[in-house]
Amino acid sequence: MKRLALIVTLTIFAISAFNTNAMAKKKKNEKTLTFIVSMDCHNCVQNIENNIPYEKGVKDLKVSLDKKECEVTFKENKTSAIKLVEAFNKLGYTAKIKKEGQDKKQENKPTDHN
Repeated sequence: MKRLALIVTLTIFAISAFNTNAMAKKKKNEKTLTFIVSMDCHNCVQNIENNIPYEKGVKDLKVSLDKKECEVTFKENKTSAIKLVEAFNKLGYTAKIKKEGQDKKQENKPTDHN
């Protein structure tokens, strides 16, 4: 019985180690940035959600109309922050990278889109 418990424990440990290593490799080239975007309505959100995820290298997108922010997870070897800002610009929005600790007063700027 002890031998079976040992085998099960070692198997679980090996599977856990393999999964952790695989996840680390998967996330290695990924970066998440928050962009402040000049959006002001639900149509803006829909436009962004229908386009930005299809940019090369984009893995995840979270859009907050209330905060006027888009959190984008992307592969650094496929795209860059500059290319993502350009993608927002092509849609008619201005976008800039949110700096850590940036407060709400700095974020509230007039919207500038078509």
